[in-house]
Amino acid sequence: MTRMQKGLAMGVLCLYLACFPGLLWAQDAQNDSTGEVIALLKEQNSTLSRDLRRIHREIAALRADLDKPGTKDIFAGIGYIAGLFGVAAFAASRRKE
Repeated sequence: MTRMQKGLAMGVLCLYLACFPGLLWAQDAQNDSTGEVIALLKEQNSTLSRDLRRIHREIAALRADLDKPGTKDIFAGIGYIAGLFGVAAFAASRRKE
């Protein structure tokens, strides 16, 4: 290991050891706030569920719109049919000569 890597590793280790007692202290400080946390989580869960239902409805509406042919598809179909008639007319005119 280079000198810089060793210094970086020592710095991370010292930072971890300095924060470790603080983490233990934070775990001991739990009091009756768990009910508040649970209520907050339930509220967030219901909000997320409502938003997801709305997003699912929007996706279903978009899929329904994509299934319908648009004006571009309609004109492409008309052009395709006209092209086939053009090829048939060209072949018929070549047979007469």
